[in-house]
Amino acid sequence: MINLPAILPAAAKLPVLNVVYEKLDVVGNTLGRYLDYKKDTAMIEYETEKLASQTKVLVKKIDTELTKSLDENKKNFKKEMKRLKTIAKELKRGRIDRDKIIDAMHAANSIEIVREYRKMLSDEHQYVLNTLSLMSSYDSNTKMIEGV
Repeated sequence: MINLPAILPAAAKLPVLNVVYEKLDVVGNTLGRYLDYKKDTAMIEYETEKLASQTKVLVKKIDTELTKSLDENKKNFKKEMKRLKTIAKELKRGRIDRDKIIDAMHAANSIEIVREYRKMLSDEHQYVLNTLSLMSSYDSNTKMIEGV
């Protein structure tokens, strides 16, 4: 066995075992951190791709629900417009009937006939109020299309 301290000059000292390990630890730690960084980066990339995939599925689901809701709202809007047009026709018919009753009332000779016409006008007025009440009963849960 060779005696190293005897071979080396006195000025040269062998590194202490701890110093060598510390230097190796720096390299090991650096390498370890680099490998951890690569592992963490791969995990983050995987999670990012997974999140992007989930986001695409969610966006498609939202788009499908939105399209379904808009189609349903459009159908409900058309039904509501049809109902309102029917009510408008009824109101127009009622106005024509009222005008006929008033004309007949002006032409009447008897107070009894005028009372009958007034009763008819009152009934017509009540019918119009009921129709307007139907017209104003709007379901607030029904969403309106295109701001209408």
